[in-house]
Parts: sequence; C-alpha cells; structure tokens
Amino acid sequence: MKTRYASRWAFFAAAIGAVMLMIGVLAVRSLQPRYQDSLINRLPSFLRPAARSLILPDYPDIVPTPATQITVDASQLLAPRQTKTRTPSPTPTSSLTPTPTSTSRPPEPTGQPSRTDPPAQLTPTPVIPPGPRQAARSTPASLESTDVMLTGFRHIYQTWNNCGPATLSMNLSFYGWDGGQADAAKFLKPDPEDKNVSPHEMAAFARSMGLEAVVRVNGSIPLIKQFLHAGIPVLIEKGFEPDPQPQEGWQGHYELIVGYDDSKSAVIAMDSYTGPNQSVPYDTLDRYWSHFNRTLIIVYRPDQTDTVMQLLGADADPAENIARALATAQAEAAANPSNPFAWFNVGSSFAALGDYESAAAAYDQARSLGLPWRMTWYQFGIFEAYYRTGRFDDVLALADATLATTPYIEELWYYRGLVHQARGEPDTARERFRQALHYNPNFTAAADALAALGQ
Repeated sequence: MKTRYASRWAFFAAAIGAVMLMIGVLAVRSLQPRYQDSLINRLPSFLRPAARSLILPDYPDIVPTPATQITVDASQLLAPRQTKTRTPSPTPTSSLTPTPTSTSRPPEPTGQPSRTDPPAQLTPTPVIPPGPRQAARSTPASLESTDVMLTGFRHIYQTWNNCGPATLSMNLSFYGWDGGQADAAKFLKPDPEDKNVSPHEMAAFARSMGLEAVVRVNGSIPLIKQFLHAGIPVLIEKGFEPDPQPQEGWQGHYELIVGYDDSKSAVIAMDSYTGPNQSVPYDTLDRYWSHFNRTLIIVYRPDQTDTVMQLLGADADPAENIARALATAQAEAAANPSNPFAWFNVGSSFAALGDYESAAAAYDQARSLGLPWRMTWYQFGIFEAYYRTGRFDDVLALADATLATTPYIEELWYYRGLVHQARGEPDTARERFRQALHYNPNFTAAADALAALGQ
C-alpha cells in the first residue's frame, strides 16, 4: 500500500515539476533577448546549450531561398559593367521620401535608409589634440616594417548586443574622447535590442565629435597597413563566429585594427568581444571581412584629410570605390561560384550603382546558395533591389521571415511600409513606419516617409 501511495506522490511531484518548468520556460521566453542571455549565462556551462534550446526561438538555418528556382546568367552578371550606374554620395542621404501612390510603381527613394545627424543633445565637440596621442613602435615611410602597433586606446568590452557603440568608442578614445559605449548608444541604438548599427551611422557620430570619417568598401590588408603606418587605425565590419558559444552561429561584428605583424601574418585588433590586442591571421580576417564587402570606416582628425584621401587613392571617389568593389566581387564569384557571400557582394555593388535588376538576380543566386540567417539583420541592399524592381512579395516575405524571430530591426519595418504605400495602402504603411520609429526614434527615413503620408 505504501509503495502505491509513494508512486502516486512521485507521479504528482513529477507532473507538478514539469508544469513549473514549462511555466518558467514560457516566462523566460517572454523576456527580451538580453535578459534571456543574462539568465542563461548564470547557469553552469554544461547546462547552457540545453537551456538555449528550450528558451530561445527556433531560428532558421539560412536566409529563406527564393520561392522559384533562379537561373542566373553569369556571363552578364560577371561581365564588366559600364552602364546603368548612378553616382553614390559619400554618405547616403538620411531620408527617403516616397510620394504616396496607388499604382504598382514603387515610390522613388533618394538613397539607402540611414541616419546621418545625431540629435542636438548628443553633439558635444571634444577638444581634439593637435597631434595623435598614440606612440607607434615603428612608423617608417615604406611598408617594409613587420611590426607596427598604435597605442593610446581605451579597450572596452561590449555590453549586450553593443559591439558597434563599444568599438566606435575605442576608436574615438584614440583621439581623446572620454565617453563610453553607453554615450554612443544613445544615438546609435536607442533600443538595446536593435541588431544593426550601420557604418554610416558610426561615421556620422564620429563627425559629431569634431572628427572626420569616411566609409568605403573593397578594403584590403595592404590598405590597412598604409593607414596604420600613417598613424590612423581602421575600423572594419565583418562576419563573426564566437568560439566560446559556437551554437550561436554566424553574426555581424565590428573590430578595430590597431597594428600588424608580418612575421606572424596577422593584424592586431581591439575586439569588444574577445579582448584587447587580438592577433588575427590575414587570411582569417579577409575571409570574414569579405562577408561585409570588406567595409571599412576611417575616423581621423580634420588636419589628416589630405593624407586619408591620398591613401585611399582611386577609392577616394565613392563611385569609383563601388565600381572597384563590383569588379572584386565578380572575380571572386567567378573563381568560386558556390560562394554565397561573393554573389551577395555582387548584388550589393550593383544596388549601390543603381542597377537593381542585376542586383536582384545576384541576390537571388546568393540566397539559392545559402546565406546565414542573420544576414538580413545588417545589410539591406537586397530589400532595396527587390523593392525597386517591383518584387514586393519578396520584400515582405524576406522581412517577415526575419521579423518573426527578431522584431527589433527598424529598416525592415520601413521597407514593409514602402511596399504597402506602393500598393495604395496608406494606413498600413503609416503603421509600419510608426513601428520602425518605435524601435528607433532617430530613424529619419521612416520619419520622413511618415510625414510625407501625413501622420
């Protein structure tokens, strides 16, 4: 008899425990990701993978592939292009102001969505020293040295989802800025869950600090070396797969390059995630850097403008820079047709040049080959290309797939709004633009689009 009662009590205890576990999992799932991550990291390391599988959403493996099989005419997409291009501006315009329409023709935006001017209360101008604060172990005029290291940085470990503000703050500390990542984040990402801080937003904030900044693509290790020899660090955007938690998978990341050592074939990086003075092999850096079309941000003092332009050479011209980036991406896609990042870079370059039909075809090929599912957190040329070519269903399907697990990306709400506006649905468009502004009140593209519709 006692055994039977004991079995019943054990059953009830197990059932109650299972119910409480389910309630706990549901409660944690309702929290914002930064709180979920904090709770999971408090667990013993051997329990974290199981906790992540229970608590975190079921993320897809890749960006959704196109609904129909895409046939790419490589002879056209990989051939040198001389026509159908526009001249991109050094900094994309901060507002896209489509005109309300009820036709299927998409409104004509004036550029990629970005924010270029920090709010007035976030524009202090620090005293920038007349000369660099750093000391370099070796700065010869030629590139024969195998050991160049800039100093004078304040390393900052990033807080949750904050590599952009943290890395930019390290870069600004080189020029005497005393602020930190929280100060930069007030403008760069008012919502802590915002997954993307664009390079142009980073450059705009640096300019608000009394410095100058340029954004370019198609960077290279030799170009990094030249800037380091000139006493100028280089901030790059790259792909990243954190070693301690490989189950989290691929993501975007910023890194500040402060030196290099040819004897080890490596650059030296200040990394907000892995730590200061990280040695990164050249081939590893270039492989992950290529995931973002080798984007680089050069922050410098106003008196260094001539030096920066001379070092950039032909890439000082934004249009020439994009054209050269296209040629690089085309060559890499031709050499390795199964490389989705190369095709994505072909698409991004075509989109920047205004050839949206070619851009859309290249993006289709990249998706067919398989892109990391977080790719649409960071790069939005694919939405611009599909939108500009009237592929509204593709815009919505791609945005919805991303927002289903990550609703904090204001650019995607913005593109959804553009589609609804183009389809003659102004009320829905207003709702989408308001949602974009909910996640980022500084996103002037959405604010301008909403104003154009009449709030």
